[in-house]
Amino acid sequence: MAMSTINQLEAFQESTHLLNDRQALQDRAHDQGYLYFKGLLNKEKILDLRKSILEIIKKHGWLEPCRTLMDGISKPGINVVEGSDNDYRHYYNDILSLRSFHALSHDPTIIALFEKLFGESVLVHSRNILRTIFPGITKHTTPPHQDYFYIGGTVDTWTSWIPCGDCPEELGGLAIIPGSHKRGLLDTRSAMGAGGHQVDVMENDLWCTNEVECGDVLLMNSMTIHQGRDNNTADRIRLSMDFRYQPISHPIREDSLTPHLVNSDEWEKYYENWSKEDDLKYYWKKMTLNIISR
Repeated sequence: MAMSTINQLEAFQESTHLLNDRQALQDRAHDQGYLYFKGLLNKEKILDLRKSILEIIKKHGWLEPCRTLMDGISKPGINVVEGSDNDYRHYYNDILSLRSFHALSHDPTIIALFEKLFGESVLVHSRNILRTIFPGITKHTTPPHQDYFYIGGTVDTWTSWIPCGDCPEELGGLAIIPGSHKRGLLDTRSAMGAGGHQVDVMENDLWCTNEVECGDVLLMNSMTIHQGRDNNTADRIRLSMDFRYQPISHPIREDSLTPHLVNSDEWEKYYENWSKEDDLKYYWKKMTLNIISR
C-alpha cells in the first residue's frame, strides 16, 4: 500500500468562521499550513461538474451501466490507474477539454479567499488536476509528499483540494500533517502512487482528516506533507480536484502553466470546442508574470 500508516489522527480544524478576519486567516495558515472550510463552494455547481465527469467516464466504458450515474459505480473488473495507458490518456483529454472543470478553479469565492491570504492579486495555475480513484487499487494511493517538489516556483503556492461529491470515510480522501510545512523541503524516494515519489514521515506524526462533503474545500501550503487515503469501497469511484494558487508577484515555473499529464503546451486542442472569444482561454498570457524555467 502506498498510503503510510496513520497512528495518530484528529479532525481538520475548521476555519469557516475566520473568513472575514484576514489576520486570523493568515496567522492560522502560517501556523498550521492548511485551512479547511465547510460548505465554501456552491454545491450545485460542483454536482453539475460531477455529472459531466461521470458522463465522460461512462463514455469510456468504466461505469456500471445499470446503476445511477451520479453514484459513480465502477464496472466490475475495471481497475484504472492515473496515467497508466492510452485509454486513460484519451479519458483525461476529454476531462481537460471541459470548460466547467477549468472554470471552477476561478470561482470568485476561492479567489477572494486567496486575496485575503496573500494580501495581493492571485495567479491561478492553469495546470488543473482531476483525481479519478477507483476501488481495489490501494497500492496506487498517493503517498506522503510535498507539492513543492513537483511544482517549484514559489513556496507560497497553495493547493485547494475539492471533493467532487461527498467523500465519506470508506471512500478515502486526503490527510495532512499540520505544521509540517515548517520542516522545509524534504528528501524524496521512489514510490507507488500519483507522482511516483514520497517523503518519509514519523510514526508519531499527528495527521488530520475527516469525512468531507460536496462544497467543502481544503487548502494547503506547497510544503505541507499530505497523502491520499485508500478507497476502501467495493465499487465507488472517488473524484477530487487539485487547483493551485500563488501571489501574482512571485515566480511561477513554466510547466505549471501547461496541461496536467501532458509534456507540451497543447491548450489549443483542449480549447477546440470553446467559444473563440472565451476570456478563460490563455488568461495567464494577459498578465505580467515572472515565469522561470524548469
